[in-house]
Amino acid sequence: MTSDNHYDIAILGAGPGGLAAAMQVARRGRSACVVESGPTGGACLNVGCMPTKAMLAASGLRRRIEKCAEFGLASDLPTVDPEAFMQRVNRVVATLREKAHKTLAANKHITLITGRGRLTGPTEITVLTADGDISISAESIIIATGSRPIRPAFGPWDSDCMMTSDQAVTATDLPESILIVGGGVIGCEFATIYSEMGVETYVVEMLDKLLPELDNDAATAVSASLVDRGVEILTSRRVASVTDCEGGASVELDDGRTIKVHRVLVAVGREAAIGEIGLEELGVETANGVIAVDSRCRTNIENIYAVGDAAETRQYAHLADRMGLAAAENAMGRAMLDDRTVVPVGAYTHPEIASVGLDLARAKEQFGSARAFRYSYKNSGMALVCGRTEGQIKLIADPESGTIYGALWIGPSATNMIAEIALAMRNGLTLEHIHGTIHPHPTFQEGLAAVAAAWAAQAMRKRT
Repeated sequence: MTSDNHYDIAILGAGPGGLAAAMQVARRGRSACVVESGPTGGACLNVGCMPTKAMLAASGLRRRIEKCAEFGLASDLPTVDPEAFMQRVNRVVATLREKAHKTLAANKHITLITGRGRLTGPTEITVLTADGDISISAESIIIATGSRPIRPAFGPWDSDCMMTSDQAVTATDLPESILIVGGGVIGCEFATIYSEMGVETYVVEMLDKLLPELDNDAATAVSASLVDRGVEILTSRRVASVTDCEGGASVELDDGRTIKVHRVLVAVGREAAIGEIGLEELGVETANGVIAVDSRCRTNIENIYAVGDAAETRQYAHLADRMGLAAAENAMGRAMLDDRTVVPVGAYTHPEIASVGLDLARAKEQFGSARAFRYSYKNSGMALVCGRTEGQIKLIADPESGTIYGALWIGPSATNMIAEIALAMRNGLTLEHIHGTIHPHPTFQEGLAAVAAAWAAQAMRKRT
């Protein structure tokens, strides 16, 4: 064991939060050590955001080809090659992983150590590597250990018939049929993928709707789309048990129904990967299953910070990235507040869903006066041209001042376009500012200008 490895900042985890922290430390010309037991990039790059989006890109393309006759293009539906499909997903992930690794390795201010790290003091980490233990010391430590899938007790996890989302994106082929447990964002994205690839798909959700964390309009749009593709949605149900049977699984629901499928995908959420890293020994406080941090990403122990899924119940890579930046700045003594009140989120289903801020009910509860301003893609020239008229924009704002409280965007590239609303909210811009901004035509984005124009028209009537 050596003890001569000292750095300005030591970071546990090389996911989005850890990478952002390391790069910010390096930009300041300080030294950073990143400790990671798995592949560079964390859950997002390796088993989350990127592989699922690669899968959705392919399944969405197949879905679009299926509808090409509407555009006067005669074509047969492409035959699915499950192995080639998953091989491309793996190639995309490998390329991104290599880029992330090379970025770290090429930076002279960053040292990457492969091994399992454990806090042994407020400024010390012991890393178990293939060559033995290494002792690291630093002025400050940032915990960015990410999350892992929750594994409920109702199934035989030693069987091939059960899998988590991590296993689904690293599989070598596609299941013949699948039952997805959990109708949140992860479950709905996989339901989209499998149904578009011709896989018989069931979704079981214990609450009374899909996407329970999002606006009701989002649940309605995604449910309708999945049903249109043949998905059977079973809400207000629970899985009582899963039994391994020949060639698949027998799933018993709490209403007595039994469904036999090739595979069961459990997508009931993820939990912070903060066990066995020395938190209890140091007295680092946790709350709601994550490390408790303040607005500067500080824990209750001086010199220890935490970011991303390890410290936030909202598990988004872009939020982890922001927290990593803030933690690094604060660890270097630069006092940066981490405002996490405006966080855009998305579900890459088809149709795509994006939201930011509050829904109408919460806006009324918090601010009293709030109204929903809507725009349907049925009124969009670009949507008609592209054959994508199923979308809508719903903006929640104060009818008098135009202050924006939140938004829901449904339709193509919604997750790209929600950024304009997030930028406005973050900087105190109103609907009047959006109305006064020239939006390019023809685009999907100009729908937002139409929403702002509707607000301006009603505001004008009240003023005259």
